[in-house]
Amino acid sequence: MIAIYARQSIEKKDSVSLETQIEYAKKEIISEDYKIYQDAGYSGKNINRPAFSEMMQDIERGNIQKVVVYRLDRISRSIVDFADFIDILESKQISFVSATEKFDTSTPMGRAMLYIVVVFAQLERETIAERVKDNYYARVKKGAWGGGPAAYGFDLVRTTIDGKKATIYQPNDKISIVQQIFETYAKP
Repeated sequence: MIAIYARQSIEKKDSVSLETQIEYAKKEIISEDYKIYQDAGYSGKNINRPAFSEMMQDIERGNIQKVVVYRLDRISRSIVDFADFIDILESKQISFVSATEKFDTSTPMGRAMLYIVVVFAQLERETIAERVKDNYYARVKKGAWGGGPAAYGFDLVRTTIDGKKATIYQPNDKISIVQQIFETYAKP
């Protein structure tokens, strides 16, 4: 049987839907039986996903002869996870096909090209994570809310900071209790 795997982190206008990914993958299948595994709302930063785990169990059981995906990064953007995945497929003589990127994993050059593409996928993931972290810290530095529930004695209020809408902490009527707690704690 052929495994078709599709993953979509979040539904956005510019992202490729699970249905579209599956349709592309089906073009790589002539007349063989196939099973679709799809994870909606899961990041490619690791392989901890329910449908992916189910597919791997079917691979371990010997039920899968080929894995077809829309693109390589649907499996993982982690070099280690992807390399482990390919090693498992190779050990079980299971072929791997990307519907939009043509790689022959049976040759050394094909495997090398595959790993190069995964390196860039991981770089993209790490760059995005770094940008999000930097943006988060810049917002907090300007006084914006850092996330999570408001601390006791504060409310979360929408406002504008530097022309952009943001949420900030604003003291509420319980702030005097917080001040009293700190003053009491500071006494010897």
